[in-house]
Amino acid sequence: MSNGDVVLDIQNQEHLSTLTPANQNPTQEHVPTDEDCQTSLDQSLISTLQNEIEKSTEEFDSRKKITKIQWIPRIMKKEEFRDYYRQRAMKIGPLRPYSEDKLKLKLAAQYIRNSDKTSNELLVSIKKEIETLSTCFHNEVLKYNEVHDVGTDSYNRWLRYLARMLLVDGCSILQFIYCRVWDKLKELQIDNGQASMIEQDLFLMQNQIPFQVLEILMDQLPRVGAFSRTVLQKSIDNFIGMNLMTPENVLKRSYLDFFKEKHPVHLLDILRSGLLYGFDTSNIGRSRDRRSRDPSSKNDSNREYFCNIQQLKAAGIKMESSGTSCLGDVTFTSFGWFRARLKLPPLIVNDATGRKLWNLIAYEMCPENYNSDYGVTSYVSLLDSLIDNEEDVKELRSARILRNQLSTDKEVVELFNEIGYNTVSDQAYHQVKQRIQRHCDSLWPTTQFLIVQFKQEYFRNPWSFIALLGSIAVLALTATQTYFTINPTK
Repeated sequence: MSNGDVVLDIQNQEHLSTLTPANQNPTQEHVPTDEDCQTSLDQSLISTLQNEIEKSTEEFDSRKKITKIQWIPRIMKKEEFRDYYRQRAMKIGPLRPYSEDKLKLKLAAQYIRNSDKTSNELLVSIKKEIETLSTCFHNEVLKYNEVHDVGTDSYNRWLRYLARMLLVDGCSILQFIYCRVWDKLKELQIDNGQASMIEQDLFLMQNQIPFQVLEILMDQLPRVGAFSRTVLQKSIDNFIGMNLMTPENVLKRSYLDFFKEKHPVHLLDILRSGLLYGFDTSNIGRSRDRRSRDPSSKNDSNREYFCNIQQLKAAGIKMESSGTSCLGDVTFTSFGWFRARLKLPPLIVNDATGRKLWNLIAYEMCPENYNSDYGVTSYVSLLDSLIDNEEDVKELRSARILRNQLSTDKEVVELFNEIGYNTVSDQAYHQVKQRIQRHCDSLWPTTQFLIVQFKQEYFRNPWSFIALLGSIAVLALTATQTYFTINPTK
């Protein structure tokens, strides 16, 4: 051993002696105290929390860029709503047990035949983007399909399975939309009843695939021709317009620019955007009042209740159609004490309306739908507050706001009361409701309300009027008899 090594060894021994107590053997094992255990537990908890914070931050940053395809919120997935979210004719996407049914295969085969591409060419185009497409689904979808870790064999099998599924589903959706719009479903032996069920299934929240899949498939088509990219885009545009639940004579818009700018999540997302398209949904429920420009006042800032249609009518408020297809186009205009006007967008109520509105509300209520402004939810909640009975529906029909295609007005009442009762209360129409409330609180509408209530109570039929006259006659005779009893004539 060299002199340097000896010096280093001596210095190391001296350093160890300073770290070891004099009465303790250096080789003796250190026994942790209770304080050491508590400190270790503290550090473990802090480390775990820090890891979760970093993990949740990464997930939030990635999720807020795109709304993922996910299951219906648990709060809405109740047995009484099963008919609203259960598919009837065609299963789409990985959120349901997948099956290559004959209907989808027939539609997909027809699409591939029309595209002049081979099945393998279209499958390859899907596989090129499959990593990106897989991120469009919520992580729970992976667990549902028994995929636990990215990079494993199960994940690779999942990607190949997903690519095959998206090919069939995407081709069948595009072919159905094309045939539905251009009235070619009879060529595939699909009758109107089956077509109606398929059409409704394409707007179920748990029956969706990324719209990017449809874009990838359309990109493989020529730009012009009888079955081209332009024709398919126009078909989707018309298909959304057919499902807006608004009359044909109201103002509608083209959504082709929306496809390019907004990057829709899926067909249900496009339908929702179509119902709110062209308006600032952050300011839903604009209102105008010629008596006051102040949106709030000290008297009603902390109090708000809302009336049904009959009560609004009694307060001198006339209902009118806005004439547009946007559910956010709700305006209230007061013309002073004597009259006011509430404009609402027209809506068709048929067998499909309940399912569409319910799934749109479920989509808006998803916890990870960061872009939601509850536009549809707010509109349904507003209608629920306006409709209490069949007379309310009758008034909305007379104003051409509701186009009832159900059997009775009672079914419309039950529909909106059922859906609206289970929605989250939203303040999107707070300003409109507040101004309506101030109008109803004024002197003239209150007097007018009492007069209208009196007319509705006693003049609704001849027997009520006769009973009223009889009561007045009895009161008059009783008063006369009482007077002459107290003041007998001499």
